[in-house]
Amino acid sequence: MGKITNVLYDVRSYWEKPRKNEYVSYKEVFYFSVGGMGIKSLGSILSYMTLASTCLLFGTVYGLSPRHFVILTIITNIISIVKTPFVSMLVDNTHTKIGKFRPYLLWAGIPTVIGLIGMAYVPLDASPVVKCVLVGVFINLVTITQPVYNNSYMGISQIITPNSQERTRILSISEFLANLGPSLIQLLLPSIAGLFFGDDCMTNILTYRIFVPIFAVSGFLLGLLCMYNTKERVLDTRSATEKIPFFKGIKELSKNRYFWIVSVSKFFDGFKGGIGVLLAWVVTYQLGKSSMLGIVQTIVSMGFTPGILLAPLLMKKLGRKNAAFFTHFLNALMALLMLLTFRKGFVFFVIASFCYNFAQGPQYIIQTSILSDGLDYHQDKYGTRLEGFAQNFMLMITTIGTILSTVTFSFIYEKFGLVADSQTGLTDYSILTDASIREPIIEWVVIVVMIAGGLAALPYILCNLKEKDMLAIRERLEYKKFKENGNFEGVEEDVVREAYAQHLNDIEEGHRIDKENLQKAKDAAEARRQESIKNKKEFEDSLEQTACLMKEEGKSRKEIKKAVSSLKNQHKKEKSMQFRQKIDTLKKERKIFKDRKKKFIAENIAQRKARGERAYLRILAREEFEDMIIKENNRENKDDLIQTNQ
Repeated sequence: MGKITNVLYDVRSYWEKPRKNEYVSYKEVFYFSVGGMGIKSLGSILSYMTLASTCLLFGTVYGLSPRHFVILTIITNIISIVKTPFVSMLVDNTHTKIGKFRPYLLWAGIPTVIGLIGMAYVPLDASPVVKCVLVGVFINLVTITQPVYNNSYMGISQIITPNSQERTRILSISEFLANLGPSLIQLLLPSIAGLFFGDDCMTNILTYRIFVPIFAVSGFLLGLLCMYNTKERVLDTRSATEKIPFFKGIKELSKNRYFWIVSVSKFFDGFKGGIGVLLAWVVTYQLGKSSMLGIVQTIVSMGFTPGILLAPLLMKKLGRKNAAFFTHFLNALMALLMLLTFRKGFVFFVIASFCYNFAQGPQYIIQTSILSDGLDYHQDKYGTRLEGFAQNFMLMITTIGTILSTVTFSFIYEKFGLVADSQTGLTDYSILTDASIREPIIEWVVIVVMIAGGLAALPYILCNLKEKDMLAIRERLEYKKFKENGNFEGVEEDVVREAYAQHLNDIEEGHRIDKENLQKAKDAAEARRQESIKNKKEFEDSLEQTACLMKEEGKSRKEIKKAVSSLKNQHKKEKSMQFRQKIDTLKKERKIFKDRKKKFIAENIAQRKARGERAYLRILAREEFEDMIIKENNRENKDDLIQTNQ
């Protein structure tokens, strides 16, 4: 009970403001995580619309063949590679008042939703060519915008705090909560559809045309919470906010070894994803119940959760380098487990898939931490921030891997009999119910995945940034930020350093006050608890005394019981009255606060409009109000502490 109380006090104390030597409050972590649920949900919906023969919508429902998918994949990924330089420059040269990433949670999210819905409304009676064209148009819309949308969320995670350890903890919490979104999609979409359309719901077009729009729009709206309630805290210097030309961005990025380490490893993502897409086939054609896909996917996806939660511990115990190598190599071992067991039955396939996801769970957090540290290292050394370039060129590298993996897997599918009809051009996927066709495909796909897992582990051997290096880098970036934001041009270095030392002392003093106020709050709560125990004991003693007096007066047991019950009811009413008074007081205070906030935001927006500002006015006004309240609270806490000490 004591630990729970301490956690509650900790959350309460740091809900609006961060703890010592950190930057992010619990409130912001909450909104970042919940918004991530929506953002990742769109990616989860996209998993039902992949350019692969294992996609039930494009394959079984629309009837596209493996060769159709190869053509579409090559075209789509060429477009993806071509657009990468432009998107990279766009993102890294975006400097709005709310940051470089947050605006894209709106402007990239809208076309992503449109593309997802459009893919569900391709006419069933159209020719294979028309289907390919329409699928290509919508998938390319999503291919262009969804990575920007998802990478914007990833970008915020990289610069939500300059503190490396805090960033890792936030990533662990947010990944755990954000992945609940995809898990719910995987569980609810097939399960709810199964209630309406039976066991074959995932091969029924109405499943996609009814439920994809509902889940896509809901996820987008949830993602806006992240845009409205987070902050980007890149430790900017003036050179970090300059416009970066395309070729300069490439040149700068080529110097960053950590970008190449993560990128080469992620090149194999397309190959490693081969196991995940097999699940739909196994459920649909081996088990024979596509309506069970949601339940099975949820069970398998639960493997990610312990891996995600263990990521900070793995990095702490093993270091980022060894943790990255270990988890990727473990993927290869789990693929080997599947290779040795999948023929023994459906249950073995599910168990092996669960173990594979467990190994994959920590990888995103570890990779993001390594890349974030690498970008901080790069800024410290060269003075430029390259999140946009890094993310988009990494996407280009993984796109090349996706093309090669699609060609490789399509070759395996066709080699063992999954080919298009020579007359209609469409493919009959029901032949996968034949184990002699299905099992060799699974076997060779798993072999490819196993090799890819081993190769993805190797680049991390070259990682060499240590925690002490990152602490020194962060200190230098903090100093550069203070120096350039403080307009110390022409001021002697000794004077600047003296001012910076005073700045650090002020921060330390604020943390000391926060710590003392937290202790005061704990002491007050403990005093209230003891007072409550004392009052309860006194009341029970008074009841006992009343009963004894009535017994001495010769009252019956019934009369004594009735009197005691009456006193209990009266006591209960008094406590209820006191509680209602507290609630009424809180409501009045809350109304005063809300009215003040509403008035402040309205006036702030009017002032900004008068200055000619037009974009994100409400977000900026709300953030300015929150900063003002935090300063007021700090000032009040300091004054209270001075009075207490006096």
